[in-house]
Amino acid sequence: MDESVVVSPDSKSAQQQVDPVVSRAKFNRELATFKKVKEYNRQRGIILFDAEFPYMKLAFYAYRITPLILAFAIKLDFTNYDLEAPSLKFIDFLLEKELTRPELNIQLLRQQSIQPPGQQAEGIINTSPLDLIQFHTPGLVPFVCIPGIREYHEHPAHSNDPWLSHRRKGEGTLGFIIDQLHKYGSEPLNGIMPNMANIQQINPAGMMVQFQGIVFSRDKIPL
Repeated sequence: MDESVVVSPDSKSAQQQVDPVVSRAKFNRELATFKKVKEYNRQRGIILFDAEFPYMKLAFYAYRITPLILAFAIKLDFTNYDLEAPSLKFIDFLLEKELTRPELNIQLLRQQSIQPPGQQAEGIINTSPLDLIQFHTPGLVPFVCIPGIREYHEHPAHSNDPWLSHRRKGEGTLGFIIDQLHKYGSEPLNGIMPNMANIQQINPAGMMVQFQGIVFSRDKIPL
């Protein structure tokens, strides 16, 4: 058994719980690693704005757009790390409340591909992109569908892909999660468009247009 894990005798299902001292030490290690590349991440529009065990809160900016625009913010929960993967929640940057899917104005688009049997790499057929942000019902609570994130491994559809099979592969580390969110979320964004909510004709020569938020445009969808 891993020396960082103890078995709780009070748990009916004998669930394991990480020693908080060990979990905090691993949290601090992740934080120290981030600080070493803080400037690099800042240039990519990634800002760590709060870090107090067990939580880290980060903002991801659409850094290719001028003026700079916030794409999304997240809260990572390292409770029981790394017996369990970090939990990821999307939050309001100012209020820090957790967001529902309709409140989240971002997609994490990943290009899917199919290689027909017997075909070489050039025979790959691209299909419709997949949004890596899925959501639970009821409540429309969004989660990122990527191995290394707690909500992914807790979802019934991924019961055959347990976290412990990814634990020693680098997935679930702070750096891995940041890179995935940057690759599929903030880095491809290259512009914005107003989201029209209502158009009213006010006279034969004019109309009134009401806008509700913005829509991001992107110039790439990574594999």
